[in-house]
Amino acid sequence: MSKKLLVLILSFFSLTTHSFSQTLVDNNNLPNRLRVFIDGCDRRDGGCDMDYIRTEITAVDFYRDNQSADIFLLINNNTSGGGGRQYQLLFIGQQNIHAGRSDTLYVNTKQTDTDFEVREKLTRFIKLGLAPYVAKTKAGEDIEINMKTESGSSVDTVEESLDPWNYWVFNLGSDANIELEELSKQINYGGEINIDRITDKWKISLSGRIDERLRRTIQKEPRVDDNGNPVLDESGNQIIDDVENKFDVSEFGFSHQLVKSISPKWSYGYDIAGRQNTRFNYKFQTSFRPAVEYNFFPESVQNSRFLRVNYGVEVRNNRYVEETINGVLQETRVLHSLRASLGLNQRWGNLEVGYRLRNYLDDFSSWSTGLNISAEVRVTGNFSFFMRVEGNYVKDQIYLASGDFTEQDILSGRVTLPSAYNIDSRFGFNYRFGSNLNNFVNRRFFGRANFVGND
Repeated sequence: MSKKLLVLILSFFSLTTHSFSQTLVDNNNLPNRLRVFIDGCDRRDGGCDMDYIRTEITAVDFYRDNQSADIFLLINNNTSGGGGRQYQLLFIGQQNIHAGRSDTLYVNTKQTDTDFEVREKLTRFIKLGLAPYVAKTKAGEDIEINMKTESGSSVDTVEESLDPWNYWVFNLGSDANIELEELSKQINYGGEINIDRITDKWKISLSGRIDERLRRTIQKEPRVDDNGNPVLDESGNQIIDDVENKFDVSEFGFSHQLVKSISPKWSYGYDIAGRQNTRFNYKFQTSFRPAVEYNFFPESVQNSRFLRVNYGVEVRNNRYVEETINGVLQETRVLHSLRASLGLNQRWGNLEVGYRLRNYLDDFSSWSTGLNISAEVRVTGNFSFFMRVEGNYVKDQIYLASGDFTEQDILSGRVTLPSAYNIDSRFGFNYRFGSNLNNFVNRRFFGRANFVGND
C-alpha cells in the first residue's frame, strides 16, 4: 500500500515539474500577437461579417494569407431542425506553440434571429475560441474579456503591429468591355495599378490606368466602275459592298487621394487627378478637389452598411485637342459637386449605389447628374471579379469640339457628339498582393472615380 502511494506521489511530482518547466519556456518565448486567418465568412449569410469581426476583436492580427497564420479558423454552417443555423468553428493551430492543437465550437441560432444578432453571437464565440491561444501571447496581458485592446497598448503590442510593408497594399487589375451593334463592334480593354495605405485615421491612395479601344465599323457603299457608273447584279440592282474600317484609340490617367478622419462620422481630404482623353477632346486635364464627408451610420454599423454624403469644390485646368464650342483651347473652371453613396456588404461580396449632382459655379445652366451601381464577388482573399453600370444625364459638355467632322471621325469614336445621356458598363477581375495584415476598417471618402463613364 505504501509503495503504491509512493509511486503515485513521485509520478505526480514528475508530471508537475515537466509541465511547470514547459510553461516557463513558453512564457519566456511568447509571441507578441496571434496571427489569425478566417475562411468561410465569404460563403456565409449576413451574420458572418468579417469587417465586424475585425472591429470587435483587436487583440489579434488578421492575415490574408492562410500559410502565414498561427491559427486557421474555418467556419461552416448548416440549417438546423428549427429553421435556424448551426455554425461550426474549427480552430486549427498551424505554427509556433500552437502547431498541432485544434478546438471546435458550435454556435446555434434561431430562425427569428436577425443578422445583427447572429453576427454578435458568432463573434462572441470566436472570441471564446481564440482566448486560449491569445493567452499564450504577450498581447494577452493587455486585453479584457471582450478581447479589445485599449488605446494605450504596451510597447510589445505596438511593435508587432509594425508591418514589413508598412500597411501599403498593391493591386493590379485588368478589365474588358464589349459593345455590339449591327454595323459596328467595339472592344475596350485596359489595365490599372492601385497603391493604398489605410489605417483607422488616414487613407492614402495612388492609382494609374491605361485603356485601349479597338473599333470596327462596316459602311454600306454602292459599287461603281472606273468611270463612276454603278455596277449591277444579275437582277439589275446596284451592288452594295460592305467596307470595313478599323480604329485604335489609347487613353491614360492617374489620381491621388488623401483622407483624414476627424471624428467617427466626419472626415476631410482631397483628390488630385490627371488624364488624357481624346474622345472627350482632352489633350490633358488636371484637377484638384478638396472635400468634406459625413457618414450617417455610426462606426459600429458601417461594417455592414453605410450612407455617406460628400461635398467638394473642384478646380480644373483643361487643355483641348480641338477648339471647343466655346471657342477656347485652354481654360480653368471651378465646379462643385454633391455625392451620396449607399453600401451593403453580403456574404458573396459587396454592393454599392452612388448618386452625383454637380454644376459649374460660373454657369449654373451647365450641370449633370448620374447614378451608378457596382458589385464585387470575392473568389479568394486575393482574387475577385467586379462589374459596374453607370448612367448620366448631362448638360455640361463644355469639352465638345467645334467644327465639322468627317464620318470617319464619328465612326471611330475619336470625337464625342452632343448627347443628353450616356450609359457605361465595365467588368473584370482584380488580383491583390502586398501587406498581409488585414486589421483596419476605413470606409471614408470617395472621389470622382465613382463616375468613370462621363466627365
